[in-house]
Amino acid sequence: MSKTFKDFIMEDLDVFFNVDEMADEHELEGQTLDLVVVDSSLEDLKGLGREQLDATQEVYKVFKTVYVKSSDFYVPKIDSELVLDGQRYYVEESGEEMGVIRIVLSANES
Repeated sequence: MSKTFKDFIMEDLDVFFNVDEMADEHELEGQTLDLVVVDSSLEDLKGLGREQLDATQEVYKVFKTVYVKSSDFYVPKIDSELVLDGQRYYVEESGEEMGVIRIVLSANES
């Protein structure tokens, strides 16, 4: 039996979420998981310029994009809260595609 495209994708996930390659060990909702966590800015997420952001933001927000295997976690609801490495965040976006859950988190920072 030959492998399907989906089989190859699932094998690639083992490389993507390997701590010796791209992932790091993090605590998400009390579970220790191999995640890829990327610090993001609103500029990166929404494509806005720095001047636009400075003029409209009253509170400084920190954003993180978390990638996790869908076999290891669930797709959280938007506006729910998650705890990542001891810090509470709000879920801005979430979705699953081809075995990977992408979660965009935000937190107010003083």
